[in-house]
Parts: sequence; structure tokens; C-alpha cells
Amino acid sequence: MGTVYLGDNLSFLKKLASGSVTLVYADPPFRTNRIRVDENGKYNDVWQGIDHYLEWLAPRLCEIHRILSEDGTFYLHLDRRSVHYVRLLMDDIFGANNFQNEIIWHYTGGGRGSRHFPHKHDNILVYHKTRKYKFNVDAVREPYAKTSGYARSGIRARSGKFYSPHPLGKVLDDVWFIPIVNPLSPERTGYPSQKPEELLRRIIVASSDKGDIVLDPFCGSGTTLVAAHKLERQWIGMDSSPEAISICIERLKAIGASVQLETKPFEPPLEYERRG
Repeated sequence: MGTVYLGDNLSFLKKLASGSVTLVYADPPFRTNRIRVDENGKYNDVWQGIDHYLEWLAPRLCEIHRILSEDGTFYLHLDRRSVHYVRLLMDDIFGANNFQNEIIWHYTGGGRGSRHFPHKHDNILVYHKTRKYKFNVDAVREPYAKTSGYARSGIRARSGKFYSPHPLGKVLDDVWFIPIVNPLSPERTGYPSQKPEELLRRIIVASSDKGDIVLDPFCGSGTTLVAAHKLERQWIGMDSSPEAISICIERLKAIGASVQLETKPFEPPLEYERRG
């Protein structure tokens, strides 16, 4: 059984015990003129610049840092408009030495550009709590290219040492080619900005083990929780939208998950602590 929280996630993050979560994936609203400011915790169309966005995001990032376990990892999903600013904030909170990767999620479909190159990727910043972080390298391998001679017979270095291909294939690099959810796919819920389950599957198997707790503080239609449940992880989801939570719970129950629902009213954000 897992827990889904309906309401402002900052209130719920404060309730979680320090060091209790192994993996956090967060997909906050991008800086596209939306911010959650009203008493019902709903998004209104008023970002007052990047400073306002960072002020809203910072206390949530601080709480995520607090609740991460010593072997925990945080994946923060952003877009081109905010990633550069947020990375500086993440360096401040988590420490620049705890930056692990910037994953580029490349996808096709969507709009085209007549005066610029089409925007076809998102950025996922990966930070760990300490150097004890989990990384299951064999869980994120893929087959070698069929045209690769290395895949067939290995390679001998100039030193004379022979390197044979790994039976599970090569380790994924930091550019992931995963298609968006097809409108005709059974996976499609109709909820805006739904992420493909394969994206979350990769993240979960890479940075957690069976039985670990996976948290998504902006869970939307519940893709992270669905993937976590299928992979035998514990899970916690949070969202301010009743519609999102309804879809999320329906999806979880459809795969046999037991869901506990909690609600709490909106609370304003707090100041964040700098970590130099």
C-alpha cells in the first residue's frame, strides 16, 4: 500500500521523516506563467519572473534534501527555460559536489518551429544526498548496436588488454530517446504533460531497490507511482489537483494497488536554508 496526498506538497513534505525516502522524482510546473498561490493550492497564471519561481520552488527542494536517505537520489525534471537557474539553486541546497548527471530526455512529436530549431527535449537534473548513493548499473544497460564489431567480438586495446562485451549490453548514456505517450496508447490518460512510463522505469531501477520508498511530490496522473508499484517499490504521491489525484488513484487500483488518501489545506512557502 502507498499514500497519495491531495493538497499543497510543502505541507506534506514537512510531515515526512528525515532520511526516509530513497528516491525522489519531481516534475514541477515549468516556468511558463503558472504558480500555485491561492488558498486552494491551485495554479494561477502569474509567475512574476524567475525570482518568484525560485522562491516558490526553494523550500520544497530543501524539504526533499532533508527527507532523502544517505543513499538517496533526486531527479528534478525541468525545461530549457528554467534548468540553468534551478541548477544554481540545487548546487546551493545539495552542494555542487553532489551533482551526478544532467539527463536529456529527447522525444519526437509536438510542434514545429519556423524561426528556430524545434524544442524536442527536457532536462532532468540528478543529485545525490551523499557519495553513498545507489546506482544499479546493470539495470540500465541496453543491447549494443548490431553494426558494432565490439558487440560481436570485443576489442583489444593498444596495451594488449582484451575487453569483451558485457552480456547485458552497454550502459545508457545521459541522452535518452523515449517517445512521448501516443494519444492512442492504452497508457494515455488524457491528463496534460503525462510522462511515459518507460522514463520513470529507467529512473526507478537505476536508483532504488525493491522495497525502497519512491516519492513524487508533483505526481499528476500517477505515472511514477504506477511504475514504482510494478517494480515492487513503496511509493508516495502528492498533487494539488483533485482531478489528477482521481486519475492517479484509478490507475493504481487498476493494477491492484491499495491506496491511502490524505488531504490538507494549502500553506504558504517558507524561506530556504543556504548550503554553500
